[in-house]
Amino acid sequence: MWTTFIGFMGCGKTTVARRLEAGTKRPRLDLDRMIRDQAGLSIEEIFARRGEGAFRELELMALQEAQTRGDLILDPGGGIVETAACTGLLRRQGVVIWLDCSWETARSRILQDGDRSRPLLRRLGGAGLEALFRRRRLLYARAAHFRLFSDRETLDDLAKKAMLWSLLWEGRGS
Repeated sequence: MWTTFIGFMGCGKTTVARRLEAGTKRPRLDLDRMIRDQAGLSIEEIFARRGEGAFRELELMALQEAQTRGDLILDPGGGIVETAACTGLLRRQGVVIWLDCSWETARSRILQDGDRSRPLLRRLGGAGLEALFRRRRLLYARAAHFRLFSDRETLDDLAKKAMLWSLLWEGRGS
């Protein structure tokens, strides 16, 4: 079973996934890192050289390969919900938790990181990034089983709730 975190950049997916990993001893898979390692290119280079469509195909192939790894805490990029096949696979493999936050919170965290670690900020600019945030919220809402507000709770509380939902989800078939 997978516990997958979805949400826009800056919502806390990676941080909460790492805390859940430490609390459960289940392995965490950083899907973007897996894609980078397999392609031998950065995510930004994949987008620039091959386009978003090619990246989304690599993302789906990585997810399909991850199915062989058993129970995971999955930490995908924020655009995983752009592909219906990815969303369907995530939902079949386990619980999907949407870490949601306000645009103001996401913007503040993204700007704190700077455009070196957030290529979309450099490519789209602030207004374009906000438009993407608003469009993707609909996709996250459709994909998620549960929603947590990451600008209202501490990271420890978010990880505890995610752990509880993961355990409940896992036990629902028993």
